[in-house]
Amino acid sequence: MARAHWGCCPWLVLLCACAWGHPKPADLGGQDVRNCSTNPPYLPVTVVNTTVSLSALRQQMHTQNLSAYIIPDTDAHMNEYIGQHDERRAWITGFTGSAGTAVVTMKKAAVWTDSRYWTQAERQMDCNWELHKEVGTTPIVTWLLTEIPAGGCVGFDPFLLSIGMVFPQSLNLSMPTRVTLSW
Repeated sequence: MARAHWGCCPWLVLLCACAWGHPKPADLGGQDVRNCSTNPPYLPVTVVNTTVSLSALRQQMHTQNLSAYIIPDTDAHMNEYIGQHDERRAWITGFTGSAGTAVVTMKKAAVWTDSRYWTQAERQMDCNWELHKEVGTTPIVTWLLTEIPAGGCVGFDPFLLSIGMVFPQSLNLSMPTRVTLSW
């Protein structure tokens, strides 16, 4: 009876075993990030459901007569890396990256972050949130001006945003601006 002698080519056996047993990157099919365009939407297991927290925030916004609310990624000392008890943006969005700003209106919710965190945000946020791949305050203000009605009020925690963030010098508003701070 003839018998194959594999002793002369152990590297060939190992190579074939590795090639047949190793999954191909194409097998993932992009299923590690959310896809809100399908019905039902595809959400990876890393996504945090924010429906209840967004509903509660919008209820508070309604009682305070706010059209939008800004949630930055800082603490009261303007630190970028903050303690767990100060992770407001992570709590409301599910996105735990160290850079980004969330804005909630009565109908929409959006997060702005830089390219370091785009994939992470797509893996952690549910379909309640839009991801904006722009940085800076100007895109946020421009978005707010299109999303909130004339005369609408924007709320934020005054201890979490600097004056420069609220009133950037590069922003040229050609309309009267009224800001009311209360706490």
